[in-house]
Amino acid sequence: MYRNKFLLKIFVCLSAYTHLMAADSLNQTDALSPVLSGDSLPFKIVIQQAHFELPVGIHSGASACHEGLWVFIAGRINGLHGFNDPQNFPPDSQNYSVYVVDPKSGITASRPLNDPTSGLTQQQIDWLSVTSPQSYQAGQKLYMTGGYGVDSDTGNYSTKPILSVINIPGIIAWVLNPQGTGQTAAQNIRQLYHPIFQVTGGAMFKSGDLTLLIFGQDFEGSYTTNSNGNYTEKVRRFYILDEGKRLSVKPLKPLPKVADPSYRRRDLNIVSVIDPTSNCFRTQWIAFGGVFTLAGGVWTVPVEINKKGVSFMKNPQLEKTFKQAMSQYVCANVGLYSKKHQAMYSTFFGGISLGFFENGVFETDSEIPFINQVTTIKWDHKGQFSQYLMEGEYPYIPSSQSTPLLFGAGAYFFNAQVPAYKNGVIKLDKIHHPILLGYIVGGIQSAKANTDSSSQSAASPYVFTVTLIPQDDHR
Repeated sequence: MYRNKFLLKIFVCLSAYTHLMAADSLNQTDALSPVLSGDSLPFKIVIQQAHFELPVGIHSGASACHEGLWVFIAGRINGLHGFNDPQNFPPDSQNYSVYVVDPKSGITASRPLNDPTSGLTQQQIDWLSVTSPQSYQAGQKLYMTGGYGVDSDTGNYSTKPILSVINIPGIIAWVLNPQGTGQTAAQNIRQLYHPIFQVTGGAMFKSGDLTLLIFGQDFEGSYTTNSNGNYTEKVRRFYILDEGKRLSVKPLKPLPKVADPSYRRRDLNIVSVIDPTSNCFRTQWIAFGGVFTLAGGVWTVPVEINKKGVSFMKNPQLEKTFKQAMSQYVCANVGLYSKKHQAMYSTFFGGISLGFFENGVFETDSEIPFINQVTTIKWDHKGQFSQYLMEGEYPYIPSSQSTPLLFGAGAYFFNAQVPAYKNGVIKLDKIHHPILLGYIVGGIQSAKANTDSSSQSAASPYVFTVTLIPQDDHR
């Protein structure tokens, strides 16, 4: 994830933000668009530590929500992976449990997938305990594909060509009632093999009856410094034919027809949006950031993806093309839309970032450090993007090394039942007073911006509340 420092850090004063800022040549572009003050946005955010924590940290897995309960499956329970060991993703740090959290009471229940009564084979458990799978929730079902993990019978690592369909109420009941519900975990999980699912680090969405599996890679073998996966560089498309018991897939041709090297992206924020140029609901997504370029840097120019999987990226060589400055790695995020302002706002909570602010001065770092800062990217009615540094950031929590813990990477965001469109984007115009917007849960916590040992990071057990404060109408 990180590279040695050998490029000049670039310092740009806040007052000079009307100019494009030079960045490291490792990255997709040699310039970044200006980072403006969040004071001009129609909302502010406040992040606070919640009244409860998880019993164990967790990140980079799949999640669902049912009747106010949060469900976590897959992912990891350790911190940032290493680089110099064949087991940089140690199998004993894969998440082998299902966690169910009640945010009202703060109580977490869990049950291991290898419970003798689960009814699952070891191979099925391997498929359900992967790192960085793709997933989405459709009603009471969680659909999860791919992910990277160990094969217990051989000790080898691979990206799994598996679709798992999880009955959410059933798996919750299995966790909450260990004395017996009449059903095993296996009776609430169906799985299907197909190479089209063999992706990790991408994102998956339901688009009508179609499923889109966007970007990511197929990584085989141990993860070491110079290793690489086979990036899809495409949007994979297929129909999941789910008849309740029988499960099958109908693949379509991926798009674009010829793989685009600009889509060599994984571990990025691919977010649901509402197109402000039409000011009405239309299924669409934007892929922001991602890693890695062939030179080992980050991607900076967004990719727009429509409901059929057709993608579009503006010319990176043009000065007017938007170039993302911060939070290029997957992190907790939330989308908000305002019909009144005819603008889409995508807010990213910390994580891992090319750019950051130090004492009010913008810097870049080719090692892509952890940050606690929050940014919002605005997409306006003219189709133009702009980016803003928010005043609110993660609260100060000291590490064992007396440094501030840095949060957000691989974390989850849960809406606190605020009015939202069917794609999860929050209806900003419906919020007239300060309101609990949602929760940031888990992720990686790091004691240093640039870690040099695995002991300096861990899976975060922290839960944070996010309060949204609407601002004056003239904004």
